[in-house]
Amino acid sequence: MQRPFAPPGTKLQFTGDRPVRMVHARLEFDLDLAARAFDGLATLTLAARREQVTSFALDAVEMEIREVTLDGKPVPFDHDGETLRVRPPQALAADAAFRLAVRYHASPRRGLYFIGPDAHHPNRPLQCWSQGQDDDSRFYWPCIDAPIEKMTTEVICTAPAGNFVLSNGDLTEQRDLPGGKTLWHYVLDFPHPAYLVTLVCGPFAAITDRAPATGVDTYYFVPPGREADGRRSFARTPQMIDLYSKTIGVPYPHRRYSQIAVPDFIFGGMENTTATTLTDLTLLDERAALDHDVEALVSHELAHQWWGDLVTCREWSEAWLNEGFATYFEYIWREHVKGRDEADVELLNDAEGYLNEAGRYQRPVVCRQYEEPIHIFDAHLYEKGGRVVHMIRHELGDELFFRSLRTYVERHGRGSVETRDLARAIEQVSGRNLDELFDRWIGRPGHPDIEAAWQWDDDRKVGVLRVEQKQAISPEAPPFKFRTLLRFEVDGQERDEPLAVSEALHAFEIRLPSRPTQVIFDPGDVILKSIKMEKSRALWQRQLQVGRLGIDRVLAATGIARLVEPETVKALGAALRGDTFWAVRAAAARALGRLRRADALDLLLATVGDPHPRVRRAVVAGLGDYRGDERAAAALAGLLEKGDPSYFVEAEAASSLGRTRAAAALRLLPAVAARPSFQDVIRTRAIEGLGATGDEKAVALIKAQLKPGGPFQPRRAAVSALAELSAGMPWAREARELIESCLLDADFRVRGEAAAALARLGQGEAVPAIERALGGEMDGRAKRRMKEAIRDLKEGGKPPEQLRKAQEELDRLRGETAQLRERLEKLETRVGGSASEPKSPPKTKRPRPPARRRQRPHRPVRR
Repeated sequence: MQRPFAPPGTKLQFTGDRPVRMVHARLEFDLDLAARAFDGLATLTLAARREQVTSFALDAVEMEIREVTLDGKPVPFDHDGETLRVRPPQALAADAAFRLAVRYHASPRRGLYFIGPDAHHPNRPLQCWSQGQDDDSRFYWPCIDAPIEKMTTEVICTAPAGNFVLSNGDLTEQRDLPGGKTLWHYVLDFPHPAYLVTLVCGPFAAITDRAPATGVDTYYFVPPGREADGRRSFARTPQMIDLYSKTIGVPYPHRRYSQIAVPDFIFGGMENTTATTLTDLTLLDERAALDHDVEALVSHELAHQWWGDLVTCREWSEAWLNEGFATYFEYIWREHVKGRDEADVELLNDAEGYLNEAGRYQRPVVCRQYEEPIHIFDAHLYEKGGRVVHMIRHELGDELFFRSLRTYVERHGRGSVETRDLARAIEQVSGRNLDELFDRWIGRPGHPDIEAAWQWDDDRKVGVLRVEQKQAISPEAPPFKFRTLLRFEVDGQERDEPLAVSEALHAFEIRLPSRPTQVIFDPGDVILKSIKMEKSRALWQRQLQVGRLGIDRVLAATGIARLVEPETVKALGAALRGDTFWAVRAAAARALGRLRRADALDLLLATVGDPHPRVRRAVVAGLGDYRGDERAAAALAGLLEKGDPSYFVEAEAASSLGRTRAAAALRLLPAVAARPSFQDVIRTRAIEGLGATGDEKAVALIKAQLKPGGPFQPRRAAVSALAELSAGMPWAREARELIESCLLDADFRVRGEAAAALARLGQGEAVPAIERALGGEMDGRAKRRMKEAIRDLKEGGKPPEQLRKAQEELDRLRGETAQLRERLEKLETRVGGSASEPKSPPKTKRPRPPARRRQRPHRPVRR
């Protein structure tokens, strides 16, 4: 159900006044890792923007301010715990530079994070790392914490000897000091905002490399002993630097680029200028690397060195100019190294992530109405933003698109931008005014929700494509306008007809020499949309067999599966066995699972050993759709007992075994959960499987997985599994109390999931516990989920037991319908008849994934 993105009464956010500008920040930190604190000295070179400035403010949260001087002399100040207000003894003159020195002490709860040994990690060394985005640099150094405010920086850090320290720019000095400490001095002669300043300190091993074409020095810093994993994860970084430099037309703007992998990082990665911080969960072991890479994340964070660091969004409402472009440059890299088909699959995942979120809420991509900036770092910002960039590329063509990007970067490099700056650069280069496109796709919420139907008139040799936009249309939300293609195969030849969609309803008539054997609307799935497409089975089948683009064959597998009959099974089986692209075979496997027919099951069982691990993963996922089927359960149990070279195949099999509700699940899954794996993926999916069994005995098994400490993924999976298992059941109260205890988990991701799980349980008694947790919550993402859970529980809804029973009944009817249909077909065959073939399958719609971008192990969370 759709809800407003922002709660009622949410204020519009604007950048505040800035009477002074920051020119340079010299930051000195004397770290006490054991005390999780430091003494700091921030010497800021500032200049007034206008005459007669009598006071100005800096963001400085939860610091103990000990002294403030202006050009070496003490100056009056006020500090309320959030803002440091300075009153110069004389009014400041415009553009006259002055130095403000702030001596302070801090034990930050955000911005700079200290970690070390504890009961669960007794051997973890003391270390710290920063995370400034969105507005958290203010927790560890006094600054103007807004993306529009840029300055050069230097960081001088005194740390215990034996540690490595990383910051922005070039390391200009490293020397030992008395007392067992070492001083590290980094300088960045490049303006960047406060959120991109970085500081990491800890024991790290260094790996060095160099980009062959640009000569950029690259460094990968990883925990000692994991050098081989670091090379597996980051080895292609030099080639990425060279590709982006050439593609954008503006070389990487620094002499060096570093990536450092730290434990317990709160995002997948953060694009600090010249020095990206990444979670150590990106480090691939040898087995994970068999069928997995982290290049989407690595290329995304590198792309930010242009999109976000060199050219920075003016304010967070415009952050799609950072994140949408970085997301799309994942596609640029994937297209370069693996081809368009592979890249298009990632783009399809992006669309499905956005469409799933759009089913819950829709907002303009450029949005000022939010409680905290982190709330707009969602699928609208990343995935929708990236898909709009892809559409612009196809609208302009490659030559004009990339020339426009170069002009945009050259004009605004080292500065700040908003959407109209991009539009003007495109207009200058191409002569195309895309203001209407940006207004509709970026400035207003939504996407086209299309119902399309193709009909052929053999007498007139004319085809009619009916295209209707079904989303709500009003003066505030006019129909979307876009240009696309209608691809035909006629007499063995492919031809494209251009279409211009601009109204709520079109009926395009197209004359052709003969009936087309293939009709594809929007080949390549370029336009971001949800779509129901009605056309004959023969057309779907031909698209599945010979569609030139892999993504068109992937979508055909979904389309044809809506027609449940033997010919569909044969077509999907042929694709599963014979298509050269793994993603098509995987899509066919998933479609066969949804059919729930015995002949489809035969095909899945025959391909459990497919050589491609992602196809095997899809096959075992399809087997999980056969609830109560002994053959499917036996195959899954056998795979788990035997094992698979891929972590991810075993993980999918564990989840699927639980979904079959076979008795073997309760026997096997606890042991499977004990297997070590990359990102704990096997344990996580085994817990999901236990939650899907519907068996009360699984409650105790899941409870055992809630032990504090260790990776967060299994605990997050356990609270979700408990909610799925317990909603509407007699043991729901016990589950609620268990989940409520997780509102105090050490990891914000578990706390947020616990709140969402309590909402799914539907017990209003959980509201006080969530409200107490909300009162002490620091993370904006967890806060949002807690507020949403409280709202949902207070508003009420369909009782969980009714929801569970309705879902159970729906699943039962689907299975019985498939079985009855298959029996009918067999009877008709025996008497010499055949099952009637409808002229066209039901309207098909791209399915939405069951959860908002579940943390797929093959694609860590982007920042």
